[in-house]
Amino acid sequence: MRAALEAQRDTLLDARAAALAARSPEAERTVATEGFLVCACGSERVGLPLTAVAGVTPLPPCTALPGAPTTLRGICAMSGTIVSVLDLSACLGLGTGAEDGHLVRLRAQEPAMALAVERVVGIARIEARPADSLGDGPLLGYVPPGSDRTGDVRDGFSILDLPALLARFLT
Repeated sequence: MRAALEAQRDTLLDARAAALAARSPEAERTVATEGFLVCACGSERVGLPLTAVAGVTPLPPCTALPGAPTTLRGICAMSGTIVSVLDLSACLGLGTGAEDGHLVRLRAQEPAMALAVERVVGIARIEARPADSLGDGPLLGYVPPGSDRTGDVRDGFSILDLPALLARFLT
């Protein structure tokens, strides 16, 4: 019995070694990926390019500005800097977002900007692909469920074009 088990193990190990030896380096290709911070805005999921995100904090109270549009939640202080806070749900036409949630500080914006989101879902890494706009809006494309190479974000999400979104509010 023991000899039969050892023979079976040896056969399995030989087959595995042959399969590994048969793989060529050309068969393994490196895939370029892009990182996105995936946020919930109502029932929608939106991906912000990680290169544009400076940080995430719990949403602090904002000071409302008289006469400001509903998309501008107000201003708040972050690390000694006054930051304008846009409600991402309102910017996308999804209604007003929740009062609690997360604040996503954007990198290299002048004036300093942040987005209020209902919650941060996670970080997704997807295969890099060319940007293709989904019409006039600030969405570049849709990432189907299961595309996240980290396995952190299981739902699909829309990729947000931050320059197009912010251009509407900075002019």
